Amino acid sequence: MAVEPTPRRRRLGMEVRLARLHRGWSVEEAATELGYSSASTISKIENGTQGIKLQQLPHFFAVLEITNPVVQEAWREMVRNARDRTWHQQYPGVADDPLGDYLANLEIADGLFIWSPVAVHGLLQDDDYELAVIIAGRAWKSDADIQRFITVRRNSRRAALSRKTPLPIWAVLTEAQLRQEVGGRATVRAQVLHLIELAGTHRNIVIQVIPLSHGAHAGCDGPFMAWTFPTGHDSVTIEGMKTALHLNDPATVADYRTTSDHLKTDALPPKESLELLAQIAKDLS
Repeated sequence: MAVEPTPRRRRLGMEVRLARLHRGWSVEEAATELGYSSASTISKIENGTQGIKLQQLPHFFAVLEITNPVVQEAWREMVRNARDRTWHQQYPGVADDPLGDYLANLEIADGLFIWSPVAVHGLLQDDDYELAVIIAGRAWKSDADIQRFITVRRNSRRAALSRKTPLPIWAVLTEAQLRQEVGGRATVRAQVLHLIELAGTHRNIVIQVIPLSHGAHAGCDGPFMAWTFPTGHDSVTIEGMKTALHLNDPATVADYRTTSDHLKTDALPPKESLELLAQIAKDLS
């Protein structure tokens, strides 16, 4: 029976596909091994339009040789939560993909590296700074549209920062973006103070800053988010206004991991970064 291809079902489908490819099977071979009469059933599972039941998982684990208990539990969690109301169901027309995929990743990932050198990333934004960025960032049809989008962003941010199992977040920013007077001096100063507070009160959040004096750095090719997941199949997201590119190829993900490591080296250490943030806030006062 066809089901809605929610972000969790698509994520589970990707895991099934990667497990199949690891075994070196075609879709047809996987269908035979798993006991399905049609290869199209496997295709539907892999693209998220056919679900898997909890009671089927032991069979999938045995056939696809999924033996790691952590990975098995991650699969179970995706199946258990597949029917939960997703963000785009709660906020239709606002939290549609690619935003919906990003919000689902925030719920299931176990690590996130952020390189967002133009504006402070949404997860780390203060309310007034966020409003200034959102209003300036695109042509809105109405104030109501702005408010709906802000509601989704703020609710998802609260959910991400208050997860039962905290999401480790490592963000690298530039001094230049932190001195850009987004919303005015008072607004950007409040944003800088908010970053200091986040790093000081959330052990799972690390913030580093690349000073103006550093010059060229490893992130000159543009922003990205590098995700880690309990299954070990990590990914990289490159976002645009209306679309997002999700990269899952292990070699490509490894290249971005190397870039993130270089960015951490280019930036000041966390303690010195907090000192620079304090200086920026003082300069803006």
